[in-house]
Amino acid sequence: MSDNTFEVIFSGELSEGAAPEQVKGNVAALFKVEVARVERLFSGATVAIKKGLDEATAQRYRQALLQAGAICQVVNRAAVPPADAPARPAVEEDSSALGLQKSVVKAAPTGLGELDGASVDAPGVILVEHREVAAPQIDTSQLSLDQTDAELTQHEEVAPPRVDLSALSMGEPGEILVEAEPVEVLEVEFGELHLDEPGVTLVEHEEVPKPQIDTSKLSLD
Repeated sequence: MSDNTFEVIFSGELSEGAAPEQVKGNVAALFKVEVARVERLFSGATVAIKKGLDEATAQRYRQALLQAGAICQVVNRAAVPPADAPARPAVEEDSSALGLQKSVVKAAPTGLGELDGASVDAPGVILVEHREVAAPQIDTSQLSLDQTDAELTQHEEVAPPRVDLSALSMGEPGEILVEAEPVEVLEVEFGELHLDEPGVTLVEHEEVPKPQIDTSKLSLD
């Protein structure tokens, strides 16, 4: 019996916060078709986007569509439903009717980064066995608790510093503490100074001969 009995089902549910137009563009890019050809997938009806897959491949398609913003389900059509189970949804379309089948390669999608090759276990599967962890042994025998409002540290009075001010005194208000010493006025002789007329050359320009540098013994590599 073939294991290719899994389908990827989409009912229009989007990831939280995803914009419908953006998701449509992502799905169209995933299947390499125009956005107009995926519009019918978002009608709200239950649609089988891919049929005839093994479980691992179906899960990869579901994960790729989830990254695009579309929440899909993987259904095994080979499973025998219970007698009182509801009938298969009346409105269901295969994506091949939208022309997507010709553009979809049968190989599983790639480029999912760390999720490439990942699979999803069935609900209820224990991924990691529970392990009892021993409680830490902390020695608190040396610790104790005081009563509420107990003073943990006794307040100690600190003696004020002793400063000897016996050699100091204060003068009366307005008293001159230091006599001002007269400062002699600086006398500057300007008799020998005068100002030339504007534009007068104060220092004659002297030509400076160019330096004579012997470069005969220098060479460039």
